[in-house]
Amino acid sequence: MAALENKNIVSVSWSDHLVFGEGDGRLASVAAVCRCMDRWQAELGAAIIHWRVTRSRIKGKFFQARGSRHFARSDSARVDWDDFKDVPLLAHARGMQAFLYVSLFDEGWPLLPKKIRQVSYHNQMHGRHVSWQSDFSRRHPEYIVVDRSRKTRQWGVLCLAYPRVRRHFISRFQRLLAAGDFDGLFVCLRSQSRPADFADQFGFNRPVRDEYLKRFGRDIWHEDFDLQRWRNLQGDYLTVFLAELKKQLNRRGLLLAVGAARGNVLGPPLGNVSLQWERWVQQGIVDQLIIDQDSSRCPSMGHDLWPMHRGYGYLQNYIGGLHMNPLEEDLQHIYRPVIQQGDTRLYLARQWHPRAPEKERALLKDACATGLVFSSFRHDNPGPIRRNDWRA
Repeated sequence: MAALENKNIVSVSWSDHLVFGEGDGRLASVAAVCRCMDRWQAELGAAIIHWRVTRSRIKGKFFQARGSRHFARSDSARVDWDDFKDVPLLAHARGMQAFLYVSLFDEGWPLLPKKIRQVSYHNQMHGRHVSWQSDFSRRHPEYIVVDRSRKTRQWGVLCLAYPRVRRHFISRFQRLLAAGDFDGLFVCLRSQSRPADFADQFGFNRPVRDEYLKRFGRDIWHEDFDLQRWRNLQGDYLTVFLAELKKQLNRRGLLLAVGAARGNVLGPPLGNVSLQWERWVQQGIVDQLIIDQDSSRCPSMGHDLWPMHRGYGYLQNYIGGLHMNPLEEDLQHIYRPVIQQGDTRLYLARQWHPRAPEKERALLKDACATGLVFSSFRHDNPGPIRRNDWRA
């Protein structure tokens, strides 16, 4: 496969490599990482690495059913070197940038009862009888997004309308960034949480209710209200968070990249919350925008996640393509006019697509697309990909 011009991003879910990779594809040693980085440059045209933080770096708790062992705690996940210190140095030595890869809507969940796990689980291979949850979300369930009854929560997703939640994430990200010489922060808006039953199910926390009542004079807990105004209000809080985060990153000279679904809503599994990417570009909040992400499939192996829960009622749904145009049309008519007005660089996620050199080259010819994003696991581990299984 012909090499691509060096302006792309390699997305590295390091825990997947350590636990399920093979040979150099485990990225278990500095030497293996060096060899793989050289191949990422030569074969994927990589100029930037997104290095995903492991659960062990975030204060949280692992859960496992009797007879099960959490894959992230296996012996294969242990190394004797510091990835935060070594990876940026190795990248810089090759003229590449290294971004720390974090998630915003992925705080995990408690282990569900056995009778529920029989029919409802993250994925059958390794996420059925184990789970993980951050200490912050365990200790503060009041910050988790709720439905209109305020009785049902979407575990793993915190409400950004709470200033304390925004401060917590910014403090966490600053702490993580301080551990290595990273060039920037990549905030991924994908979520591994159980999908909402319907797209407008969650988002009724008190601060949202109070602000909506203040702005529009309607009580979203008890009265009919304008759904789109409510969706936009939730999108406002995401924009406020990113602006606050960007301000802190600027003080350290760090860049901010954000990854999301294509379109104007967060989409599955999170709902119809407005994705205000145009404001981010126009106001210079985001330095790099990655679009076409997918929360319904694992980007490393492509397995379906929560396949028994898809939800309905989405304004745009990349699962099945509801109200979605071809990527090329969106680039030309929606993204290009906005991107060309600002300094934000646009990247296209290709982790959920089979390699297609001609299409990749054609996408890179579009004036608004700086580069593509590839999965390191898929590139470095042909064995598991060929077998469609983590195991030998």
